[in-house]
Amino acid sequence: MQPKGTRLEVNLNDLEHNYHYLRSKINDGTKFISVVKANAYGHGIVEVAQKLQDLGTDYFATAYVEEAVELRNNKIVKPILVLHAQQHNLEICIDRCLEPVIYSVEMLDAFTAFAKAKNQQSYPIHIEFNTGLNRIGIDAVDIDKVLDKIKLSPEVKVRGLQSHLAASEDLDEEAFTNKQILLFEKLADRIQEELGYEILKHESNTSGILNFKSAHFSMVRSGIGLY
Repeated sequence: MQPKGTRLEVNLNDLEHNYHYLRSKINDGTKFISVVKANAYGHGIVEVAQKLQDLGTDYFATAYVEEAVELRNNKIVKPILVLHAQQHNLEICIDRCLEPVIYSVEMLDAFTAFAKAKNQQSYPIHIEFNTGLNRIGIDAVDIDKVLDKIKLSPEVKVRGLQSHLAASEDLDEEAFTNKQILLFEKLADRIQEELGYEILKHESNTSGILNFKSAHFSMVRSGIGLY
């Protein structure tokens, strides 16, 4: 007897509804990052991204370079943020116009050196600071070190500054979330003042979009909420 197998049906109309609902919660000037890591949370990265690009998302975010390359190979032209870029595929980031998240001082050194070797000028990067999630990101105490390195590296330019809310879905942890938001604001103001140009700032995940308007800044990121 042959097994009938399993069939998953993804309704793109529902995806469209979710996207418009989340966008309705942010200001018109706030950009929207659609997170499509892990095969769009198991829903099909290419089909989902093509739909979201048609809907007008401003950015995509993937976990790894390989996912972003798959998007580029399937006519996704919007900016793509790589959340966990690895040193062994930095060349692909530049070749495919991907924007890496720099989450450690070591990664900053590695990417700026590689960008210099590739004769880049002002290549866009995003700097991630750890404000309380304690999963990934540069410690706030290293801000002077980061600024010194950026100022001496014309090969790169900070396009975005990001962090990640740890408990924005839990309103019992509102004080902790507000502490994260205030620290991120302090870091962002310092970096923008020192560098002298406007930087995209993004800290909100889906629950941050819904529960903490003060954390919307210039961009928001939504992953599981889209699905």
